[in-house]
Amino acid sequence: MNQKYIDTLTALTGPDQVFAFKEPDKKNDEIFHEFINIPNTLKEYFELGLMHPEKDWLVFNLERYSYKQIYQEAVRVACQLQAEGIQKGDRIAICMPNNPEYVILFIAITSIGAVCVPLNSWWVGSEIEYGLSDCEAKIIFGDVKRLSSINSFNIKKIVVREDHDSLINFNDWIDNNASDMPLVDMNKHDNATIFYTSGSTGFPKGVLSSHRNILSGLFSWALYSTLRNTVFGDGLTEASEGVEPSILHCVPLFHVTGSHAGFLMSVISGRKMVMVSKWDTEEAMQLIQDEKITNITGVPTMTWEILTHPNRSSYDLSSLKELGGGGAHRPPEHVKKLNEEFAFAKPSIGYGLTETNAIGTLNGGNEYLSHPASCGKVVPPVTQLAIIEGDWNFLNQEKQIGEVVIRSPANMVGYWNKPEATAEVMKDGWFRTGDLGYLEDGFLFIVDRAKDLVIRGGENISCIEVESSISEHPAVFEVAVFGIPDDRLGEVLCAAVSLKSNKFLNEAELKDFLKGKLAAFKIPLHIRIQTEHLPKVGSGKFDKPSLRKEFVTFLQQIESN
Repeated sequence: MNQKYIDTLTALTGPDQVFAFKEPDKKNDEIFHEFINIPNTLKEYFELGLMHPEKDWLVFNLERYSYKQIYQEAVRVACQLQAEGIQKGDRIAICMPNNPEYVILFIAITSIGAVCVPLNSWWVGSEIEYGLSDCEAKIIFGDVKRLSSINSFNIKKIVVREDHDSLINFNDWIDNNASDMPLVDMNKHDNATIFYTSGSTGFPKGVLSSHRNILSGLFSWALYSTLRNTVFGDGLTEASEGVEPSILHCVPLFHVTGSHAGFLMSVISGRKMVMVSKWDTEEAMQLIQDEKITNITGVPTMTWEILTHPNRSSYDLSSLKELGGGGAHRPPEHVKKLNEEFAFAKPSIGYGLTETNAIGTLNGGNEYLSHPASCGKVVPPVTQLAIIEGDWNFLNQEKQIGEVVIRSPANMVGYWNKPEATAEVMKDGWFRTGDLGYLEDGFLFIVDRAKDLVIRGGENISCIEVESSISEHPAVFEVAVFGIPDDRLGEVLCAAVSLKSNKFLNEAELKDFLKGKLAAFKIPLHIRIQTEHLPKVGSGKFDKPSLRKEFVTFLQQIESN
């Protein structure tokens, strides 16, 4: 770490600076480094956005909104929620593709102390009902497709951007006469959000975060960007000359990448968000050209698809400065090619989890080019990173592989209504990520996962959940689900299935069987069905490493033929 970096960080975190922080006071059992001059609540944070009230702030299809327009609409929603009897701590769910109302609802819900619960809009009806039941939501906002899939669930349903005879229309529901955000007694430790994440234990777990958790992450990113701009001149949000900062918002808002890195980070900076509800590479390039987009942050797949698109040269993409990525690994050769092919834009990558509100490490600019296999250095100044083995034994030497743990005020409060699951992954403020890695010269390298998860295009998939669903088929004797590498999606899901004696089943029949049980992205792309028992290791567990190698070899043989 060079001296200019250290001096700049010291200056930016001085006592009178926005990014000032304090060390933990061990006498008061404090464990976190804490920002001391940032807003205490998201309500206060959203009010800071009114410093740039009239700028184009959100673009969606042919619609354009200033921040003031979005905020005023959020005021109307907040007042109507209070009129409905919603109180601090009540859970309000959202389940639909990205749109302006999603942002409006998020602002309104958290500004009155209620808890915003963005549900995965790729879920099928039974999965949505599980989330609603688990968090005990009072209201759900969504589109017709999602709301119609939960007809058996008794909850108030409000439909957005569509009309339906049996559903309340959002525009008819809101209080159009409200002018001021309601006053609610709130503090930084109040609950703010529940994001659901698939884990290694089957059913998704609700990740509960406070206002402090989220704001600690946002201001950590803001500091890091300012620091990089000053020291290296390659800050992750640097705009093109004469062009205002803007982001192509192409990640679902039910992910912390979409909500935090995309939406929330655009509030204080006034960064224009050009929002798409569904990824399309050609549409993305058209928007980058027309809106002079400076930043794109999504799963690494997206920037790679732009790079390799046959029509890329037909579009002016010169406004781009950052080719961001998160939620999945980007192969080192992709880093090199992105840097070579885009004259003014630099690739970057972030590592974090839903449980850490996406905070962990960042790698960008020249550091990323020199360490393309790394997900970067820990984000200063309030986040710590370490490597452990076994029962919280911390490893002090570099290049020792173990489980990555993160301690930060951005870490979740815990898993909603799951104290045992929380205790398994948290201790003294540290969170066990389930990822195996090592540190070298301050850079984190992820090598594997301890948890039985597959990350497909940024989506966590629990192998246990998929195995359970496949096992419900009467012809299945045993099943092992795992991931194999994929250039586009990072990983794709595979299943090895052994059949019961005298039973018959083919791949198409099994995939059809799973359609009503699992979201489409959880259905394995490659399925191999056999009559022999699946290979196992000495402990009796499936030998998934061998199965992975077999699948990779088998698919390579198919491609070569």
